[in-house]
Amino acid sequence: MHIRNILKLTGLMIVATLGSAQNAQAQTDLWGGEVNANVAVVSDYRFRGVSKTDNDFAVQGNLDWVSDSGLYTGLWASNVSDFKGADLETNLYLGINKEINGFIYDAGFTAYVYPGGTNANYIETYGSVGVDFGLLTSSVGMAYIFSSDNIGNQDNIYFYNNTRAKIPNTPFSIEAHLGYEDGAFGNKKWDWKLGASVSFDQFEVGISYVDTNIIGKRSDSGVIFKVGAYF
Repeated sequence: MHIRNILKLTGLMIVATLGSAQNAQAQTDLWGGEVNANVAVVSDYRFRGVSKTDNDFAVQGNLDWVSDSGLYTGLWASNVSDFKGADLETNLYLGINKEINGFIYDAGFTAYVYPGGTNANYIETYGSVGVDFGLLTSSVGMAYIFSSDNIGNQDNIYFYNNTRAKIPNTPFSIEAHLGYEDGAFGNKKWDWKLGASVSFDQFEVGISYVDTNIIGKRSDSGVIFKVGAYF
């Protein structure tokens, strides 16, 4: 990624999070919902097990709005390594999250937009169901992309499980992920992750082991470090 774009992305995320922190009370009541923001630096941006930064670091940030009814929308951004001419990825999403009879349902759409890229953008639908046992949460879900020119006139499907557990009376958490992808972005591809993190105040530091069943520099096993701030 060009250094000017790294600086631009970093600046935008800092402004967003500072604005969120300074106006937290006002944002709590914004249109009947709450605004949240975070920024993070990761040693490698792995998306479903595959590096999108050519095994290099990434600056990432998120700004979203969550309503009391469960409706949410937001923007997430990260640098990437020359994806169809783009070095920036932005995700625009809209969904709804509801808890019914002890089960947590989540469904929505994500628009993957790559400014400056050529025929790079696409839209993915997703849905999941999970349970929250207090110290442990787990969900299973599916994401689907309809066939289009931008993804080689193929569709793409991804099944996954995410599980996270908090260690009682400590700031530590552990998480596990398993995914299976087939279509435009994966040919019977499996990916998995096992990680741990520690949270203090508004900060989180984490480490995770990521791997896939695909051979290649971007998809081989790796240890990923993350430092994030949440507002």
